[in-house]
Amino acid sequence: MFTPLTINKIDKHYYKPNKQTRWNFSIIFFLLILTSISVKASPFIDEAITTSQPTPISNYYHQQSLSSEVRHNVYIWQGFEHEWQRFVVLRNGGRVPHRISKLHNYIQQPENASSPATFHFAQGTGVDGNYMNPKGNYSVIESESIDSLSGDVLLQWTDEITDSSTPIAKNKLRDVISIPLDAFHTDADANNGTLTMILQGIQLDLSCDDALQPESNPCNSNGMWPYIFNVAINQCEKTQAYYNCDLDVDIYRAWTPNKGGFQLPPLFEEVKPLNHRLDFALRVHFSVISAPQTVFSAQTNEDIFTTTDIHQRRNQSSTLETPSPHMNFSQSTHAIKSFGFGLSAPELLEQHWQVLGSDISQQGRYIGKLSNLINSHAQVDQNSQATISQSLWAPITVVNATSHTSLGTRSLFFADNIAISDTQTIKGKLCINSTSQAPAFSRWSMCNYKGWLARIIYGGKQQLSHSVNLPLQHQY
Repeated sequence: MFTPLTINKIDKHYYKPNKQTRWNFSIIFFLLILTSISVKASPFIDEAITTSQPTPISNYYHQQSLSSEVRHNVYIWQGFEHEWQRFVVLRNGGRVPHRISKLHNYIQQPENASSPATFHFAQGTGVDGNYMNPKGNYSVIESESIDSLSGDVLLQWTDEITDSSTPIAKNKLRDVISIPLDAFHTDADANNGTLTMILQGIQLDLSCDDALQPESNPCNSNGMWPYIFNVAINQCEKTQAYYNCDLDVDIYRAWTPNKGGFQLPPLFEEVKPLNHRLDFALRVHFSVISAPQTVFSAQTNEDIFTTTDIHQRRNQSSTLETPSPHMNFSQSTHAIKSFGFGLSAPELLEQHWQVLGSDISQQGRYIGKLSNLINSHAQVDQNSQATISQSLWAPITVVNATSHTSLGTRSLFFADNIAISDTQTIKGKLCINSTSQAPAFSRWSMCNYKGWLARIIYGGKQQLSHSVNLPLQHQY
């Protein structure tokens, strides 16, 4: 879809300093002890990014593409929730978490007025099998007074871990999304009206090439254990010919406290090596909304943060309330400009992990659930309100840590003749069988079961990705 305007760059980027054995059931029972939970606002992710230096990257490539049509409607991505469902023994605490090797959650805007928008889902597991029913939220704006232009930016690079006792790779990329103002049909809207850029989701794909690894340390899946993940559309400015917005990407990965596996001598000595280099392909989707100042205003809000123990599965809820900039702007919705999650050392390492010698200087973790959602929005008198739902969770089989989430939003205000839908939820279905690299005791292959119950639960087929068409709105 995004082919008419394609910008290829291979050197335009910069860094800016600103993270066959059976289960021993007695051990699983021992892991049931949880530490207390604390919830508070925290700027941890921003601080971690600001105060850290990047590690080297190579083979950097940038490609920006824009849609061929300026449309009078836009489907607004309002976040995602991905949660792995497979469990062993315990329905929640015994869930099987994973590395991240693939993560897609984004809206593909319609090609024309008669075709639907599409919501895309994908997530990889590393080497072991699992299933999930990912979801995404969205709302729709439509009016002949609005122009929207959508596109994506593809960033590709190869990272490299530091050679130390606590190996890490800190990928910090700073780039620019540049929109020519003459791409809009109405010069007056582009030059004198309100412009704002919003995130429409991401698609991340990782791959490991054995040829790039040390001979003694070949690839161990295409996955990573993340501890900082942040994607943001930040400062925007309009020049005479372009609307330019900073695109910031921060993805830090590391080993886990138990070297990617589980050590309980002499029963378990599982170690999963940390890939020395990983190839990244990240496509960031975006939309630009343009409309006269008499009908549209956009306000950037303070980021919303949560902090809790990584073993706290329940989503944390926050309320965003923004006053309308003008009494005639009686319609509103909310869009996302940034999202992120991070992990830091726990306040107190749980006793059983101390006994097992877990090294919490290794900051990576397996992940069971990621949530960053605008769950609902409403206009109450002159205020725009939204409910935010966030979580970064792992089961009790993962070494405890402090989990952090962040969500940056823009409140979009419109005159009362603009049609805005409520927040809607769409769901997908993913199912992945284990590869031969998975440990024998946890190997799993339920995706292809054809019984009626298996089809309901697992989907009846293996699929790492799934797309769902969204309902058509009014056609102009």
